[in-house]
Amino acid sequence: MTHGAGDGLFERVLDAAAGDGAGAELYERRGALLELTEDEEGSTLLESHERGLALRLFKAGRSAFAAAGPERADTLPAEARRRLPRARARRGVRLGTPASGEIAERRPLSDPPPPDVDLARTLLTGFRQALTASGRGAVTVREASVSLGERAERLATTAGRDATWGSRLATLVATVVGRSAAGRFSARVVGAASRPEELPVARLARHAADRVLLPLNGRPFEPTRADILLDPLVAAHLIGRLAPLFFGDDEESLLAARTREGRDAFASPLVSLVDDATAPGGLVRGVRDGEGTLQGRTRLVERGLPFGRLTDIAASGRLSRAPSGSAVRITWSAPPRIGVTNFFVDPLPGVSPLDLLGSVGRGLYAAVLLERPEVDLSADTFRLVVAGYAVEKGRATERVSEATVSGRLSDFLRGIAGIGDDLKFALGGTGSAGSPTLLVPRWKTG
Repeated sequence: MTHGAGDGLFERVLDAAAGDGAGAELYERRGALLELTEDEEGSTLLESHERGLALRLFKAGRSAFAAAGPERADTLPAEARRRLPRARARRGVRLGTPASGEIAERRPLSDPPPPDVDLARTLLTGFRQALTASGRGAVTVREASVSLGERAERLATTAGRDATWGSRLATLVATVVGRSAAGRFSARVVGAASRPEELPVARLARHAADRVLLPLNGRPFEPTRADILLDPLVAAHLIGRLAPLFFGDDEESLLAARTREGRDAFASPLVSLVDDATAPGGLVRGVRDGEGTLQGRTRLVERGLPFGRLTDIAASGRLSRAPSGSAVRITWSAPPRIGVTNFFVDPLPGVSPLDLLGSVGRGLYAAVLLERPEVDLSADTFRLVVAGYAVEKGRATERVSEATVSGRLSDFLRGIAGIGDDLKFALGGTGSAGSPTLLVPRWKTG
């Protein structure tokens, strides 16, 4: 049996879930995805569609979750009721209610339109051409794929909340190979945007060329103390690893330990951390979170000092503050959890990256990551393996094939002496992470 828009399935399941003194929340997602892959053997096109419904029941501090496709959706109320008595009671767990002035929409979902395969081909062609120009013929594509996705979501509760919204995401993933007299080097690069037309194809091509040519044509950076400049896309991956410290009250003790119960700053006074679903350039363009709460801007660190938290409805109850709209559903078949939208260093006090470069006496510009960053929030340590350029008196002098930047994470964050105005985002966590160029003077490299 198939179910389409207006089939009444959503209303039927929600009505069946109500009663017995429990509150009910029903979530539905419909999605369309296209993935076009090109490699040495040709091209492959995959198209898929999804529809799923997820139900949560709330009663006496307990919550039970059940999810199914449309064919089994009518069984969700009975399944959730069966699980509810065995669920663990937790303070703050409650049903989402409408915000002040919020009007229930009560609009059934329709299947999103299929993504444009011609646009996917155009993006892949553009990436290949930009890579040829950036790599001057020394870099080739082994495999590249473009994914274009769109989804529609609806959430309603027996407490009166009923909202629908939608989102899009485009990604480009490529494996590239660089060649020089020193040999061959390959790397995988990922680019993303909230809309296909915003996919940074040219920037991704330049980044890909650097990923494979710097290790081939540079020399290792000698261990020393040096001024460190982190490129925005390198810094973004480090900054993104900080997000769990601000997930409700789950990491409250760890955040307190990093700041000695607030006696020490979390980071340099130049650093403010923000999560903003409407941030220009952010890869998430959200309106509501996975619990239907309106999303906005949440300041988490203000001038180096902890300030806010990312919360879902339960965490906001425990912290006695309004929800920040940070409940994220990774898939429709899993319950929501706290996550980021666009989590970034605010570039407002930033200066031109060229001004930062000009302030470096002897240092390293870390242009690309060679490995996934290692960050241990509990141990307060980090390790970045990078390639880039040696800097002398404000000028890049030679290529660096590899360098290691590591140490105590809190010392590094408090040591930030300059930030740029060139905010960029990369995929990270449940959304995107962003940073401008960061300058840390006199840091010991490995």
